[in-house]
Parts: sequence; C-alpha cells; structure tokens
Amino acid sequence: MSRFAQGRVSCVLLLLAAGCGGEQAKPPAKTSADGKAASEADAACGEYARKLCMELGPRTDACRSVLGVVAVMSPRACAAGVSDFETTKARIVELRGACQTVAQKVCAALGEQSQACTAIRSDLPEIPPGHCLALLRDQDQLVAALRQREALSVPLSDDSWRALSAGQPPGFGAADAGVVVVQFSDFQCPFCAEAADTIHRLKQDYGTRIRFVFRQFPLSFHPDARAAAQASLAAHDQGKFWEFHDLMFANQEALGRDALLEHARKLGLDVAAFRTALEGGSTAQRVEEDLRLGQTVQVQGTPTLFVDKQRIADPLDYARVSEAVDRALGK
Repeated sequence: MSRFAQGRVSCVLLLLAAGCGGEQAKPPAKTSADGKAASEADAACGEYARKLCMELGPRTDACRSVLGVVAVMSPRACAAGVSDFETTKARIVELRGACQTVAQKVCAALGEQSQACTAIRSDLPEIPPGHCLALLRDQDQLVAALRQREALSVPLSDDSWRALSAGQPPGFGAADAGVVVVQFSDFQCPFCAEAADTIHRLKQDYGTRIRFVFRQFPLSFHPDARAAAQASLAAHDQGKFWEFHDLMFANQEALGRDALLEHARKLGLDVAAFRTALEGGSTAQRVEEDLRLGQTVQVQGTPTLFVDKQRIADPLDYARVSEAVDRALGK
C-alpha cells in the first residue's frame, strides 16, 4: 500500500477513535478497568475499520463511510466483525464481481473504445460494492442512459455547426477565427451566472484568436428567463449586449419587466426603442430560433458549451474549456 493510502487509513482511524470512545464519549471519571475496556473497544473498532478499508480501497468513498458506520457500532459488534472478517471479505469479493459484470455489459453494449466503457472501468474501484447490485438489476436503463450520453459526445455535423454560428448573434472575437465557441445560456440559471466567468476569461485569454457566439436557451421553468433573453437582444441591437449580460447575471433576482427597463436606463440605452424591441415580435422570434437550434443539437440544460463542434462536459471547469480551445487552435 502506498504512503498516501496508509495516510488516509491512519486519518480514518484517528477520527474513528474519537467516535468509538474518544474524549467526548468518556465519562468524567474512569477506573483503571474502565480505561482498559475503553481502550480495547477503541482497538476493536479501529481494527475493524482498518480491515474494511483495506478491502474496499483506502481512497474510496466506501472506506470514508466506514467512519460513520463503525462509530455507531458497539464494541462487541466491532469485535465480532473482526473475528468473523473472512466472511465479510468473501462478501466484498462477491459484490466486486457484480461491479465487474456491470463494466463488462456496458463495454459489450457500447464498445471497448467508448467513453462510457473507459469511464466505468476507471471509476470501478471507487464504486461502493453494494451499489453494483442495483446497477446490475437496472442494467438496461443504465446502458440506455450511457448510450444517450455517448451520442452527445459525438462532434456536431458541419451543417449543424454552421447553423449555430450563422447570422449576427451576440458574441466577440474575429469573424474569420479558425476556432468557434458556442454557448447556450439562460439568464435566470445560477449555473449560467457562474459560466459567465468562463466567457470573460476566454475573452481575456484568447481575444481575437477565437469567435465566441452566445445563444439563448431560456428554460420553461424559469418564469423571467424568456423576457430576459429578449431584453439582452434588445440591448444587443443598441451595442450594449455584454454590459446588459453582466448586469442581469449580477442581479438575477431582478429580471421582471420593470427591472429590465431600469437596467436599460442605467446603461444609457434608448429606453423607448428598448421597450418596443422587448414587447415586439422581433426579439421573441429570435429567441425561438435559438431554442430550435438548441433542440436540434440536443441541448438538455444550461449552460451548454461547444468548442470546435465538440460538446464540453463541464462548461464551468475553465481548465477543461481552455484545454479544448488550445487543442482546437493547435489543429
């Protein structure tokens, strides 16, 4: 076992000692016999936790959960667990077999080279053994869900990609940049507010080397999102999209009609023209067109980000986004 793994086990055992009769669990006064019994209880619980973590993997969530389980066990139960540990060990081996079966079925269904197969084999040591039985029972649903996810990892077609970057949507960068980044966003979505930082960092780090395209995707359960999307396009028509973008994400609790008009005044927009655009059909139609584009490329939530036709798994992870941009620029 590595030093790192040994350290993790030691940490668990140190914490476990407090839970299995540490300072808080001790009565005010103890006889020497009481102290000996408490020490033996600590040793039994610590030994049981150590053995479990050795079998489950010292760095797994299953090992970390041992602390909570053993802390509520009686010393007698800990001691019994230690004495009959071979039975527990055999059960863990049996459950691990279920995990291997799940991985084999996923890889057989989706292919050894699929992202799902690679991921499940990589994650296998971290999966609590008991969870694999549930996955095995629901393997059809699991394979179906992974198959759908796998389909989302396929790069967009040339026609779909051209459609996403066509027209004059809000954005920045050179029109003829070799790398295009497209984001679908919702102004009432808290995750999209976090993703706004990603956008600003892209602009700062890459400037005109990329073209960034902002597409609207107001979700139906966000009551103010559609009006906010229209308002952003009305601001875009007056050359203030990014200022309005930042103001709305900084004030997501204030996206009603009056608040949007106040934002327009604050930014020095022509409020009459803004109101006309907000209440007219033009901006509403453009939002609908973005929604249809998103549905065509299977946008299922916001934010959704594409770099060079490829959907990014975590658009809030700037390191992953910039890595994709760098890879695309290096082609």
